[in-house]
Amino acid sequence: MQAPVHAPDPARRPARRAIPGSIAAGAGDLSVAFEGLANPTRLRIVESLAGAVEMRVSQLAELCMVSQPRMSWHLRILRKAEIIRTRRDGREVFCRLDRDAIAVHLRAFVSLVSAHADTGSDALAQSLQPISEGIS
Repeated sequence: MQAPVHAPDPARRPARRAIPGSIAAGAGDLSVAFEGLANPTRLRIVESLAGAVEMRVSQLAELCMVSQPRMSWHLRILRKAEIIRTRRDGREVFCRLDRDAIAVHLRAFVSLVSAHADTGSDALAQSLQPISEGIS
């Protein structure tokens, strides 16, 4: 007769994270946006999307030469970091930059690095207005 298997005590077990770092916690601070960009493939995705209104996930996977599951993983990180937005149309998923959120991140970064500077921060912060494409 086998001994009964007991589930591990949840108080002693560390929380599982779907992805490393603070991305799993949400996009509440500036570090999340930078963590989302801290990968060459994700930077390539952002660069590709910068020149288009939106692109299909399959197009991005082909451009970046990664598998569809790996592309979905990268896109998930970029969504959590508020760098991109996605929309579904039937079986297709389309991606585009979240330019409004990116502008907010840029302003927060400018504010952070210019907190103790005497000049120039106001002009730079005002120049970083959101770019709207008319698409939600």
